Amino acid sequence: MDLKFWQKPPFSSLLDTEIAKESEIAFYDLASLVDEFFDKMLHEELINYKISGIALKTSANLHHYKISSIIREEEQIQKREELEKFRQRHSRSIPKALPQPIQPKMQIATKEELFDAMRSAIIEVMQNKEKLRRRRMRREELQQKKIQMRSKAQLPKELLKHISGREQTVEELHESWFNRIKGTINLNNRETSFYDLTNIIKNEQETSIGRKFALVRMFLALMFLSTGSKLSLDQDEDFKDISVDIK
Repeated sequence: MDLKFWQKPPFSSLLDTEIAKESEIAFYDLASLVDEFFDKMLHEELINYKISGIALKTSANLHHYKISSIIREEEQIQKREELEKFRQRHSRSIPKALPQPIQPKMQIATKEELFDAMRSAIIEVMQNKEKLRRRRMRREELQQKKIQMRSKAQLPKELLKHISGREQTVEELHESWFNRIKGTINLNNRETSFYDLTNIIKNEQETSIGRKFALVRMFLALMFLSTGSKLSLDQDEDFKDISVDIK
């Protein structure tokens, strides 16, 4: 029996988060891998929505895993740097002998020359301290911005665009379909179904490929809304219509 493409590597790793973390797929270009996965799925004779949903969820978990690993690594590096600075500050060091210029054994300096030299030395020390302080503040600010950007753990724009059809977050896509379903139920005063929702897509999308993409996005939104306890889905038999209702 011929294996499906999702049963072969590297796509098979998208079906199990733990296996994917242990393999090198966690360091792949996930956006390109997921895009290729859905492109192959759309060319199948029968789209497997369950496998598509598992692959999408696994890719999101892997992306979060990569970001968390980078943040942990940055924190370890920062701790090691701070420890090394602490050791350097508190370690005893023997100063090297300063080279002495060739000069007369005794040289007479006036009081004004002595004060000018002291003033110049104090100003130079203060300027160096200020430069170091500004440099440290700028480095800490850049480091904080990097940590904040990585801690957002958002999916890549390419993946969001592939899922939603435009630069739209997954939450916005789910909320959009939830409002449509709620409006349809209130208008008809009864629960709706998967086939009824496909009519909305047929009226909005003019091309066949556009309807396929919209159908995948709508089905994934139903799955996530159902797991989020917003919708109630019910199907009596496989390949039969799915009833949709508000919880």
